[in-house]
Amino acid sequence: MDLFLQYLANGIVVGSSYALVAVGLTLVFGILGVVNFAHGEFYMLGAYAGLTAITVFHVPLPVAVAAVIVVSALLGWGAEVILHGPLKNRDATSSIISSFGLAVVLQNAALIWIGPEPQLLQTSLSAIPVEIGPVFMPLQRLMLPIATAVLLVALHLVLRYTWTGRSLRAMAQHGTVARLCGVRIKRVAIVTFMVAAALAGVAGFLMSSVYMVHPLIGNMIVLKAFTVVILGGMGQIGGAAAAGILLGITESMTSAYLDNGLRDIVGFVIVIVVLLVRPNGLFGRKADRS
Repeated sequence: MDLFLQYLANGIVVGSSYALVAVGLTLVFGILGVVNFAHGEFYMLGAYAGLTAITVFHVPLPVAVAAVIVVSALLGWGAEVILHGPLKNRDATSSIISSFGLAVVLQNAALIWIGPEPQLLQTSLSAIPVEIGPVFMPLQRLMLPIATAVLLVALHLVLRYTWTGRSLRAMAQHGTVARLCGVRIKRVAIVTFMVAAALAGVAGFLMSSVYMVHPLIGNMIVLKAFTVVILGGMGQIGGAAAAGILLGITESMTSAYLDNGLRDIVGFVIVIVVLLVRPNGLFGRKADRS
C-alpha cells in the first residue's frame, strides 16, 4: 500500500505538468480554433528560461518563475503574430503547417544557441525532503502540483470574473457574435496565446527538476498534451486538467506494475479506446451549432 501511494504521488506530480500544458493547448483550440504543434516548444523554452535565470543570474525561485512567465508570454505573443494573425481567415491546415514549421525553427534555434547537452535543475529545495505519511519526495517536486493548482484556480477566476475572461469565453462560444458585441478579437487572440505559452513555460520549468531538459523535449510533451486534450474533450479546460492528472497517474502505475517501456504507449492506447467509446472525450459534451 505504501508503494502504491508513492507511485500515486509521483503520477500526480507528472500529471500536473501534463495538465498545465494541455490546458494551454485546449485554450488556444477552444477559443481560436488553432491546433498549435509548436506548443511543446513553449514548454522547452520555458524550461531553459528558468534554468538560465537560476544558474546564470542566481535569482530566487519565485523571481525565476516570474521570468519564465514573462519570457513565455512574449513567445506566445510572437506565435500569435505568426500562426493566427495572418492566417486566421485561411484554411485551418495553414496554421497547422505553420505551427509545425515554427516548432522546427525553435528546436533548431535551441540546438544551435544552447546545444544538445541535457541539463537538470538543482536548487536548494531539491535537498529538502517532505514526508507525508508513507509518501516521500523533495520539496522542489511537491511544488509542481501546488503551483498547478494555484495557476488553474487563478485562470478560473480570471475567466469567470474579469472582462478579459468574459471576452475569452464569448469567443469560445461564438466568434462572430462576440465580435458583434464589441469583443476585440485581436486582443483576445494575443491574450490567449500569451496565457497558453505561460502555462506551458511554467510547466517546463518546474519539470526541469524531474526530467532532463534538452531541445527536443517538446516533441513528446506536445503529443502527451494532445492525448490529454482529446481525453478531456476538445476545448474543455476542466476536462484537460483532470485528464492530465489521470494520464500521469496511469503512466506511473504502468511503470510500477507493468513495464517502464510501456508508459509512453499506454496513453495513446487509452485515447484510441476512448475515441471509439466516447468520441467527444471523457469530459466533452456533444454540441450542435447552427
